[in-house]
Amino acid sequence: MQVWRVCKGKHRATAFSGEGGLYASSRWMPQGLRVVYVAESLALASLEVFVHLESDRIPLVAIRARLPEGFAPAATGRIPMERVTVAQLEAMDPEWQSVEAYGRLQAMGKAWRQAGRTPVLQVPSAIVPVEFNYLLNPEHPDFRVVLDPPLEFRLDPRMWKQR
Repeated sequence: MQVWRVCKGKHRATAFSGEGGLYASSRWMPQGLRVVYVAESLALASLEVFVHLESDRIPLVAIRARLPEGFAPAATGRIPMERVTVAQLEAMDPEWQSVEAYGRLQAMGKAWRQAGRTPVLQVPSAIVPVEFNYLLNPEHPDFRVVLDPPLEFRLDPRMWKQR
């Protein structure tokens, strides 16, 4: 299975260390825990970064990561469930995409991380809810990724056009 991460160019060397989680919280994880956010496609990874940027002048890189064979997509097109914890939408309230739900979602993410059963948590994208992001636990004993060289990456300038 391949996944994508887009990040600031200055973080290319540590993009899969989970270091960012030590300094910042996110929708699915409170501050203080190593976690790596990746998306199932480069397009989704781009959108996930775009919504947090204020300028098109920040140098970015895109990095494709390949998860080991045990993570190969099953017939459903998803990775085998024994290696992945799936965030259950039924357990979330209808407002799970709102900022107000961050605390509940962070509690779910933290519980997954601390349980240590799987190295991957599959979560819906708040931007495109029918697509998935994956949280990787770089401290899990089964955490393995093969990284392609980082690609210099720039979002299309039209994305910054005022509407």
